[in-house]
Amino acid sequence: MYLISSSCLFILYLCLGCNALSLPNSHTCVVGAGYSGLAVSRYLKEFGVNYTVFEASRYVGGTWRFDPHVGVDEYGIPVFTSMYKYLRTNTPRQTMEFGGFPFPDSAPSYPTGPCFYKYLKSFVKHFDLMPNIQVRSFVQAIRWIDQHWELTYTQTEERNNYTVSCDFVVIANGQYVRPLLPKFPGLDVFNGSVIHSHDYKEPETYKDRRVLLVGAGSSGLDLATQLHNITNKLVHSHHLVYNQPKFSDHYVKKPDIKGFTKNGVVFKDGTVEEVDDVIFCTGYEYYHPFLDESSGLTVSGKFILPLHQNIINIRHPSMSFIGVVNKVITRVMDAQAEYIASLIAGKFKLPSQEEMLRMWLAHVYRLQYKRKKIIDVNTVGPDQDQYFANLTMEAGIARVPPVLTDIRDFNAVNRLEDLLNYRDYDYEVLDSYNYKRWHNGGGSRAEECPIDA
Repeated sequence: MYLISSSCLFILYLCLGCNALSLPNSHTCVVGAGYSGLAVSRYLKEFGVNYTVFEASRYVGGTWRFDPHVGVDEYGIPVFTSMYKYLRTNTPRQTMEFGGFPFPDSAPSYPTGPCFYKYLKSFVKHFDLMPNIQVRSFVQAIRWIDQHWELTYTQTEERNNYTVSCDFVVIANGQYVRPLLPKFPGLDVFNGSVIHSHDYKEPETYKDRRVLLVGAGSSGLDLATQLHNITNKLVHSHHLVYNQPKFSDHYVKKPDIKGFTKNGVVFKDGTVEEVDDVIFCTGYEYYHPFLDESSGLTVSGKFILPLHQNIINIRHPSMSFIGVVNKVITRVMDAQAEYIASLIAGKFKLPSQEEMLRMWLAHVYRLQYKRKKIIDVNTVGPDQDQYFANLTMEAGIARVPPVLTDIRDFNAVNRLEDLLNYRDYDYEVLDSYNYKRWHNGGGSRAEECPIDA
């Protein structure tokens, strides 16, 4: 099904012919204190906006904070972080830094997870963000009632529910919250352990075991590098075409899965492998269970629509999203945060709802022309640099330099060409269009973290 058949539905209820929207400066509610929530918090504070961030856990940092618990934490709250031990970023930190707040120059370009978490904590401290962050506040519902938003949250320490009024709502609850688990014949009778990479914590758990790894996205490839030399056998099912490195003799590449038996797995080429554990590295879905039909949006695990600039709820422009966008660098979320805060602070005006809808439909038509489907509606991908330019042109925010997209594009190719060694290089941004890259010697360089948090 192509996008146009779904998009036309919105013409029926969008306010056409409305005037340009000038939103007043009043109370803003932000959902989540991960990277995106912290980014928008910084700009809201800088622009003098009255706001509160509602964070479900006791900590800031979102998915960058390691939590040893699986499923729920010690307080019975879902564990939203997907962090695991020994993780290093798979894109250079230069593409992940907040605008105007770089890592120290001496930091490696591919820092460890704990180092990036220190960076986030140092960001919170530098901009004094904690006074506006309300932790242990698990958002349950956001509803449009009487021309404002009502946000209901659970205070998890006392287990009481509270409802607050919000003039603006910023949804920043992250991209890696709801694991996508595929279904296969026989999986229900398989005797071994089955998890999603969201619940993976450390390679030591799988020492001397026979492990099936499913998928070769970012997590699948990274876990392959962690597990291939510690397992008794690592069976890796995927269909990615790349320059496979020389893994250990314990590594076995397999095609897609046909089904499971009590003790193993059958592949589409007819071969069979006995395994003890299965790790699905099969991605995530968008997850916004706190939204209902009053939002005016079509919300699913694959897409959210219609959004102006992949940010603004066209039906109710006082609701915005950070991170509902695919195939981009982390810095995109910082740019979206500045765009949102600038809008709320009255620094620019949105187009009318009619014009935003026209722009969104033009985007839909371009996707249809490219024979894309509805799941691609929130994808930026190769248009990332133009996306940065569009945000700057509309909102007057700082232009993210094109060099970061160039680094992203080079890294995406190089990672698949040299999986085991691509992080043994450092980058330096020379200007808006140029960078340099050099081998840093590898080894202990990865563990360096010149951040005091």
